[in-house]
Amino acid sequence: RLRSSYHHLPICYLPSRLCRLVATIVNSAHSDKGGQEKEMSSILPFNSLISPAAMFLASCLNLGCVAAKHPSTAFVTPASQVDISLSKRRNFNAPFKAAFIQGAGGIHRSSTYLKVSKEQGDNDIDVEEVDVAIIGAGIGGLCAGAILNTLYNKKVGIYESHYLAGGCAHAFERTAKIGDDTTTFTFDSGPTIVLGCSNEPYNPLQQVLRAVGVDSDVQWIPYDGWGVIEHPNKPDLEKRWKLRVGPDHFEEGPLREFGNNPVALEEFNALRELTKPLVTGAATIPAMAMRPGSTSLIPLLRYLPSLFAIISNGVDTSTGPFGPFMNGPIFKVTDKWLRDWFDALAFSLSGLPAERTSAAAMAYVLFDMHREGAALDYPKGGLGEVVKALVKGVEQKSKRGFDLGSKVHLRRRVESIEFNAEGNRAVGLNVSKSGGGKILVKAKEGVICNAPIWSLRKLIKNENALQLLSGGNLMPTLNNLQPNQSWTSKDSDPSTGRGSVIRPRIERSDVDDNEADNLLAKCDTAEMTGSFLHLHVALDAKDLDLDKLHPHYTVMDRGLEGDGAVIHGVEDGPCGELNMIAVSNPCVIDRTLAPEGYIVVHAYGAGNEPFDIWTSPTNDSSATKDTATEPQVSGERYQSSTYEALKNARAVPLWRAIESIIPDARDRTVLALIGSPLTHARFLRRPNGTYGAAFEDCLKDGSTPIPNFVLAGDGVFPGIGVPAVALSGASAANGMVGVVNQWMCMDELKSKGAIN
Repeated sequence: RLRSSYHHLPICYLPSRLCRLVATIVNSAHSDKGGQEKEMSSILPFNSLISPAAMFLASCLNLGCVAAKHPSTAFVTPASQVDISLSKRRNFNAPFKAAFIQGAGGIHRSSTYLKVSKEQGDNDIDVEEVDVAIIGAGIGGLCAGAILNTLYNKKVGIYESHYLAGGCAHAFERTAKIGDDTTTFTFDSGPTIVLGCSNEPYNPLQQVLRAVGVDSDVQWIPYDGWGVIEHPNKPDLEKRWKLRVGPDHFEEGPLREFGNNPVALEEFNALRELTKPLVTGAATIPAMAMRPGSTSLIPLLRYLPSLFAIISNGVDTSTGPFGPFMNGPIFKVTDKWLRDWFDALAFSLSGLPAERTSAAAMAYVLFDMHREGAALDYPKGGLGEVVKALVKGVEQKSKRGFDLGSKVHLRRRVESIEFNAEGNRAVGLNVSKSGGGKILVKAKEGVICNAPIWSLRKLIKNENALQLLSGGNLMPTLNNLQPNQSWTSKDSDPSTGRGSVIRPRIERSDVDDNEADNLLAKCDTAEMTGSFLHLHVALDAKDLDLDKLHPHYTVMDRGLEGDGAVIHGVEDGPCGELNMIAVSNPCVIDRTLAPEGYIVVHAYGAGNEPFDIWTSPTNDSSATKDTATEPQVSGERYQSSTYEALKNARAVPLWRAIESIIPDARDRTVLALIGSPLTHARFLRRPNGTYGAAFEDCLKDGSTPIPNFVLAGDGVFPGIGVPAVALSGASAANGMVGVVNQWMCMDELKSKGAIN
């Protein structure tokens, strides 16, 4: 019956490895032997695994499982045979059941640690020992570290090259001389709209904060919507309206006013109904149920009804892009205004149009923005407070009451990830300190890499590890290492006008099995979305009535529909170059963000600033040099005046967006800072200053062929965004412990009401 219902996923394509795993657990659960099997059977609901439905579910979820190589795999395989087959494929030195119980940290426990070379000498290197070493203190790395330290009793070291934690979501301070006084202002560098933090269903970020017990450190301020301005300062074209969240506000407001009704309303309601099953997982399956690799299904068995709902449209549809819901075959949106609005929403999520954005992410936004009790959330004190809470989670005592010495280390640049001689186990990091000197980090149980996926290859020097991570393929040539770019800029003058567009997706049909198993090649060639242009300003708020302003605006410089110009065969629209400008005006709801009498405003183009227009025609290679300094200081890429002139020219739409809200903003300005894609590349070590990987090229999960080496961040499913990277961090943390340990942790969290 199941096969006939899900005819698009026939039995012959079951992932053989996962079937063997489930069979092993079932056999173990019903064994009369004592010890390990009985412990597992007392914790896991093995009876549910016996049913054909559960077996089929195990095959079709595709959550980090390797696809079957041939269709002849039997469902039931002796446990010993599973151990042998997995040992051969993964070079395990211990039976698989031991790995199942102990997790990544339980494999190769006797492996050789790093040793200080004689040439360097013991006095030249500091040695630090941790259980798990994490590269990068972005949201993903901090979430992983907080979970490992607090819930799993692991000593964690997080190593971050920046002088601030938080990655793209960090907060920073700058001072301005105002009269005889020096005044300090705090700015958010990253996202300014968050959903699902002030009330249930909580998003993965809030779930992690609750799980590690630091949620009370962040006070969320809910608000009911944001302002939209189209064609600012153009009286004959300008539109101003508010997007209110909650039931019916969108339908009775902008959709009725601007859409072609009744078609637009019918299509919107039909699409929300069709995508409801995709929301079930996001709303009911917690981040703490995620883990990478072949055991990813086990914790999800606690949520079988939700899983069945998710796959009701098919696995590929549920985990793929939104295109089938926009362009068919599942559904087709025909109303032009509604399509433009979906593109605008999607672009803020992923830096790409709706058809190329995660279907699950789009479904969740459509659900969460228009449900009863919906609210937008802003953390009192700014996003820096969220980062502080996560750092506290990393460095606080564990749930067992131990001070493990876990720490977030800033100004610590990871030079390389170290592996044992065979290359099949991560054993530590080589780290440089900003003031000089080196640190040798010994990681007893494993390494989590939260760096951008394009940086992975250069962090690995061990040839055997490189071979494993490339599927045994020969090293590719340098020409094959170049990532695809979402944006193309040909024959354009960036200082006088736009000339860049998001190029159509280039699909490859010639990927063979060997290339499909090459993790490094996937990372190297993943498509990069565009970059950011920021304008942070501090304004004198004298006689400014903040109560008449919104805390956030979306300003469409050329209108939601664009100006109709066709560049390189692509028509302008919501995703056009510097068309959509986000303006965060948080002092409207949080007066503590700036000194009395002043406000801070942050305008930015998220993902719609091409990187290549900032590169020197004669010296492109310096764009992402790790040692590069800001061009206006070093003159490496531009003379100071040239770089400043380009920044000022590119920031014109950002100033126009702010002035559409506060007309005399320039006269009120006491401090103005422009951040370019080069700023992103330098300070945040984002290759080409990218927003992140295109959704289609995100890794399916953080697992690698090296069992105790796991990836996290916006290059790992579900991709770009604070909630998304929080989920990837939680998954990576869970992957560092055994699945039984994770299951027991979830039991404890559920008993405390931290998860459902």
